[in-house]
Amino acid sequence: MSLLLHCCCAPCSVACVNSLKNENIDFNLFWFNPNIHGFAEYKLRRDCLKDFADTENLNLTLIDEYGLNDFLKEVSHGNSLPPVRCEICYRIRLEKAASFAAREGYDSFTTTLLISPYQNHEAIKDACEDAAKKYNVEFLYRDFRPLFREGQAKARSGNFYMQKYCGCIFSEEEKHIGKISRQGAKSTENAKEDKEGFSSSSSLSSSSASFVPPRLCEKSFDRTSLLVGEENLKKLSKTSVLVFGVGGVGSWAAEALVRCGIGKIGIIDNDVVCASNINRQVEATSLTIGQPKASILKRRLLEINPECDITAWDELFCRENAGRFNIEKADYVIDAIDSLTHKLDLIEITTAADVTLFSSMGMALKTDPAKIQIESIWKTDVCPLARLMRQGLRKRDFRGDFKVVYSVEQPAKCEKARNFGSIVTVTASAGLMLASLVIQDILNNSQTEIK
Repeated sequence: MSLLLHCCCAPCSVACVNSLKNENIDFNLFWFNPNIHGFAEYKLRRDCLKDFADTENLNLTLIDEYGLNDFLKEVSHGNSLPPVRCEICYRIRLEKAASFAAREGYDSFTTTLLISPYQNHEAIKDACEDAAKKYNVEFLYRDFRPLFREGQAKARSGNFYMQKYCGCIFSEEEKHIGKISRQGAKSTENAKEDKEGFSSSSSLSSSSASFVPPRLCEKSFDRTSLLVGEENLKKLSKTSVLVFGVGGVGSWAAEALVRCGIGKIGIIDNDVVCASNINRQVEATSLTIGQPKASILKRRLLEINPECDITAWDELFCRENAGRFNIEKADYVIDAIDSLTHKLDLIEITTAADVTLFSSMGMALKTDPAKIQIESIWKTDVCPLARLMRQGLRKRDFRGDFKVVYSVEQPAKCEKARNFGSIVTVTASAGLMLASLVIQDILNNSQTEIK
C-alpha cells in the first residue's frame, strides 16, 4: 500500500513516521499548510520539516503556498471563532492532500494532525473521510494521540523548532491574550502562595488552560459539615496535599480529597491517557485519550470544587527535579507512583522534609477490595511491591516509618509480565483509603504516628 502522509509540522511527524515504519507501510510526506501565519513562522515550520525529511531519507512534496489572503477569505465565509474556524482549516488542508493522493496514484492518505491532543480529533477524522469520498481515495485512520508525548520528547532532543501556537493569526492572538490573562491572575496570588504553600505554576494542556470553572455550589459541603463540623471543614480547606501519580489509585485519591473539601492539592504525573486506562482511572474517557493525565484531572477536579487551589504538573517525579514540587510546603504527600526507584526517592525526600506521607503498594493482579489493609511499611506481608520497598529502604539505611495501603490477596497469575491486569474496584478502593488516611489525620488534629 502506498500512503501520502500530510504533515502539519515536523514535531508532530516524528512519532507518526516511526509508527508507520513499524507497520512496514510505504509512504511519502506531503506539506500543504496555508493556515500558518506570519511568514517567518511559516518558513520555520516548513524548513524544519524539510530538514527532518532529509535526515530520515523520506520523500517530501511541498505545495509551498503562504496562503494568508485565501485563508482569511475562507474563514470569513464561516466564523473566525473555533470550532467553525478550525473545521474550515482542517478541510482546506486535507482536501488538498486527498486530491493530490488521488491524482498521483496513491492508495491512501492520512495526516499527522491525528496525533495532537489539542486538536479536534473527531472533526479531523470527519474531514478526512469526506475528502476520501470526494476524491475516491482511501483514508487510513490511525489514532496517533498516545504517541504524542513520545514524539514531542524526540523532537526536543533533536533540536526541532517547537511552535508556540496552533498556526493561524487568530490562534497567535489567542495565545498572547491567554498569556496576559494568566499572568494577571497569577500576579495577585504569587505572594500568598509563596508564603502559604507550594507554587501553583503548572503545565496545562490548551484545553485545560482555557477552561473556566463554574462557581462553587452553595451547599457542596453541607453533608460534610454536618458530619465533621464547621471548624474541621475549615481545617480541611486550609490543608495542602501533593499526590504523586494519578493513575488507577492516585486519581481516586485526588478526587476524594477534593470532594472532602481539601483546599490545596498538587497532582504530578507525566503520562497521557490511553485506552487501556479507561477501566480504572478517573480522568480516562474515550474523549481524553492522548491528553496529559494531570492537566485533564485538574479540569475535572475544578468542576467539583472551583475554589480548590489545584496545581497540575505534567512531569515525571525524580530525585533531580524534586525541588520543583516544594514538598516541604505541603501538609501531606500521597505516593501512588509505579516506579520502585522513584517511590524510594519520594519517601526519603518527604521524610527528610518532615511531611506526613501515605503510600500505595501494588494493586495490580488483585480482585478483592476487602483484602486491602493499612499498616506500617515494616509490618506488611504478601505484597511483592511492599517486600521490594522494605529491601530498598534497608539498602538506603532508611530508619523512618510511614503507613501504606496494601493488599494481602495473593496476586493472580499473569502471562505478560509487563502488562499486569487491574480493576477499578480494587484501585479505587486503595485510592479512597489513602484519601481517608489524610482526612482522619486532619480530624484527629495530630501528625500520624505509627506504633
